[in-house]
Amino acid sequence: MSSCKHKATWRMRGRFKGNRIMPIDNKKVFVIGAGPSGLAAAWRLHRAGLNVTVLEKELRPGGQLKTINESGFLMEAGTTILPQSYSSVMGLVSEVGMLHELVPANSLIAFMRDEKLHYLRADRLAWDAARTKLFSLKSKLKVGRLALDAFKLRNLMSYEDISIASNYDVETPADYARRKGLDGEIFDYLIEPTIRGGAGVPGDVISVVEFFFLWQKVLGTKLFAFENGYSSFTDRLAANLDVRYGADVNEVVESNCEVTVRWRDSEGEYTDRADGAVVSVMGNRVPSIVPQLAEERAKFLHSLNYTSCINVNMALSRPPENCPAAFITMPRPVTPDMFALIVEHNKAPGRAPAGRGLVTMYAMNEWSVNHRDALDEKIVESLLPMAEKAIPKLGSLIEFTKVNRWYPVLVYSHPGLYKDLGKFHKSRDLGSRIHLAGSYNSSGNVNTATVAGERSARELIALLEGL
Repeated sequence: MSSCKHKATWRMRGRFKGNRIMPIDNKKVFVIGAGPSGLAAAWRLHRAGLNVTVLEKELRPGGQLKTINESGFLMEAGTTILPQSYSSVMGLVSEVGMLHELVPANSLIAFMRDEKLHYLRADRLAWDAARTKLFSLKSKLKVGRLALDAFKLRNLMSYEDISIASNYDVETPADYARRKGLDGEIFDYLIEPTIRGGAGVPGDVISVVEFFFLWQKVLGTKLFAFENGYSSFTDRLAANLDVRYGADVNEVVESNCEVTVRWRDSEGEYTDRADGAVVSVMGNRVPSIVPQLAEERAKFLHSLNYTSCINVNMALSRPPENCPAAFITMPRPVTPDMFALIVEHNKAPGRAPAGRGLVTMYAMNEWSVNHRDALDEKIVESLLPMAEKAIPKLGSLIEFTKVNRWYPVLVYSHPGLYKDLGKFHKSRDLGSRIHLAGSYNSSGNVNTATVAGERSARELIALLEGL
């Protein structure tokens, strides 16, 4: 990427002295994007003593983390939960002094079958699955095959690089279930609902690695929520950084031992130079911003497809009766177009005013794509009958709604993608002053994005320390 190459080193010389942060010669770096990945990278670079400027196209930080506070309702328009297993996010929460703002979340999940809800605890999933009436005894005996495979793959489910599990990236969850004799009710009411809930897509199109990642890295753990919503976390991170909002970056190039960043905002166009940069945007946008990418790396990023999601926050006049769960999964036999309801007032305290309720509907990717341009009222009108299969007469309780349209959301994986991801990881240039971050580096979630940001910062710091 540049005629000025330096051998990367992992020496972390003189970064800290006591509690005082020591600068690396006050070098200047840019971070493109203020989502979880970009903010994590910027925070690590800032803590290393670098002069960091974050350029964010939107007028707020957080990317897909967005909290709306209206009329006393605390509504998550995007990501809604923080599993304890998200260790990198938890580390940042601690560093910015927000541990006391975490509240334990209700981990009760309702799996719907026919017209009945079956309750399992996320942090006791295996135990409750063995006791539930969601499956027949015959099916429960087969679940051992699933548990054994999950145990075998446990050390390969990496937030940083899921491509280490690429030897298993050869089939869809539906193919896997048929091969293992787990099709039928185990697939319909356990395997696919896990995939739908985590990725918003069916179980017959994506990689089976995605299922095992969700099973081990998201489910089966304690859950938390932020007292003042997820946005309070990214707002706190951003408040400690120099973030320029409304900044649309056109190009990041490397030459003459420096990085040139070209960007514009409402007041004009700018060309800035720095010692390094981290580009943290959706993967398929990277090649247009970083034109010097190697051909194969650019080809991989161009090939990434992303899912869409429409979700609807519904403020309710009172909580629905007989609904103790925080999460309700909607299997394909119940409805192919909706994958979950989150009962926010059950999830954590403070989501709704006293005596009121808050429920969010989540539509599948394909439905969201087909209804992206529909009027808000038509979206609510279409989704509500699906939700009322789980919560009867829900519509009669609605005070107001918020319709949220998200694209892009997560990489739409397919068997073989993670093999290609492995090649992409191995081909990265540690001697370059431009590093990439984003949730496309593993199965997409907030922690994956955070880990990717931290790694890009770590590798850029190592390079700059070695100069």
